[in-house]
Amino acid sequence: MTIRAKVFLFALLAVGLVCLMGVHLFVGARKGQYIREQLTAIQEQRDAYERLHGLAWPYLNQLAQMRRVEGSTTIVQRELMEKVELELVRLDESLTREARWLGERTVESERQSQRELREALRRWSEWSAARIQALPEGSSVGSTLEWLLYSQFEQSVGQRIQAMQQAEKDEMEELGRRWDASVQLTQQLALVFPAICLLLVLALAFAILNPLQRSLQGLMTVAERIGRGDFDFRLPADGHDELGRLTHAFNRMARELRELLDEKQRLIRAEAEATEREARRYNALLEDTVHTRTSELAEANTRLQDSLQQLQAAQEQLLFADRLASVGRLAASVGHEINNPLAFILSNLRYVHQELQELPGAPSEESRQEMVSALSEASEGAERVRLIVQDLRSLSRPDDMVLGAVDLAEVVRASAKMARHEVRDKARLVEDCGGVPPVRANAARLGQVFLNLIINAAHAIAPGRLQENEIRVQARLSAPGHITVEVRDTGDGISPENLRRIFDPFFTTKPQGVGTGLGLSVCHRIITALGGEIRVESELGRGTSFFITLPVAESSDDSGPSSGQSAA
Repeated sequence: MTIRAKVFLFALLAVGLVCLMGVHLFVGARKGQYIREQLTAIQEQRDAYERLHGLAWPYLNQLAQMRRVEGSTTIVQRELMEKVELELVRLDESLTREARWLGERTVESERQSQRELREALRRWSEWSAARIQALPEGSSVGSTLEWLLYSQFEQSVGQRIQAMQQAEKDEMEELGRRWDASVQLTQQLALVFPAICLLLVLALAFAILNPLQRSLQGLMTVAERIGRGDFDFRLPADGHDELGRLTHAFNRMARELRELLDEKQRLIRAEAEATEREARRYNALLEDTVHTRTSELAEANTRLQDSLQQLQAAQEQLLFADRLASVGRLAASVGHEINNPLAFILSNLRYVHQELQELPGAPSEESRQEMVSALSEASEGAERVRLIVQDLRSLSRPDDMVLGAVDLAEVVRASAKMARHEVRDKARLVEDCGGVPPVRANAARLGQVFLNLIINAAHAIAPGRLQENEIRVQARLSAPGHITVEVRDTGDGISPENLRRIFDPFFTTKPQGVGTGLGLSVCHRIITALGGEIRVESELGRGTSFFITLPVAESSDDSGPSSGQSAA
């Protein structure tokens, strides 16, 4: 018999034993349910018979009371029969439940007994009412008559009820004995059946595992000998199962390995001399090849370093070119910003010059105060021009990628000042970057990122609804050691097909001449180079939000600068 057949037989025996035990448990549970419901029905019947037996004395008392008040006994008799009918209905319901287990024929005799009991109760009630009604007027029902009527009840009805109660009691005791016998049999089977199952399973397992262990031990010994290079053996292969076929395979493998080993040794001895000669020639050729490849690799490495340096220089130029493009976009409006202070500087200077020419002598105190005020305003205007030019110079000059602690609030405030002319007719610019520690970044390049994002947000908002639109720059601690800056606008939003490409170089949805398509690509490159992350969320008609996550500067104080908001 094969191992598979043995295992299948083992599994079949185990499943069969489990099924047999399950069937026994099911039958036992079913039998227990049957006995429990029968006991419940019998107890209900005994209780109903007890209540029927207890109706006699109350009935006689009611008859005597009706006699004293000279009332009709028909009402009392009808009430008694109603109570009797109610108890008989309950008896019939219990018999109906019992009939599901015993059958209608078995309970039919009990139903017949119930009908006879009803008839006996009816006859006794009519006879008792007639006896009490026949008494002379004005006489009461004495205890002797009551005892006579009750004795008649016991003879005609009570004995019948007691007999039926005794029959139910005998049936209940019989069911109890059957239940005890069933429980005892189940207990015995619960002890004997697992022991039999265990013995059968152990015997079958021993019959399968013992030969299998012996065969596997022999095969393990042979495998160790093959591992040591010993192929001179032959296993006895008497079995016809899988282990027997495996033993034949081991014997054949050992014979073939021994033949291959002999052939290999002959070939090794034949090729040893040729290999030695070829080895010397190959070594010389290999040395020349390695020398040539090393020279080519060094030259390629030099060219690669030059290309990398050129690529880094091109990247720096690209970032600076985008900054210059931002300066170019700001040029017209910055000229307007400079023109206003220059206008009142020149006006005040001309006023002072004219006043000095027209004064014949020393100026009066009032004229002197007016000229001082005009010169002070001219100085303030010149200071405004200097600050505007300084902001443009800080944006336009090239810088090294030097990282350090950068105050986000200052960088955002400077970028907002430079973009103010783009925003002031379209939306309110709100800065909320206080209360966060400095970040590790480059101030100039980080300002270039915020300037691009604020200008893009302004371009996405149509002019004319200043109070309804808003551009908000807000910073917060988003994770341990990181700060997230959100630039959110209430503009037109970005369509889903364009949202996937906004960080691609030269991709833009703006009209020709308004944008180059490098702004967001440069922003992405700057933030990535700073060790941060930039992502975008947008919905058409609802606006756009850019999220920039940067690491906190290691040497910064965790408390950070004081928080605050400002609007432009």
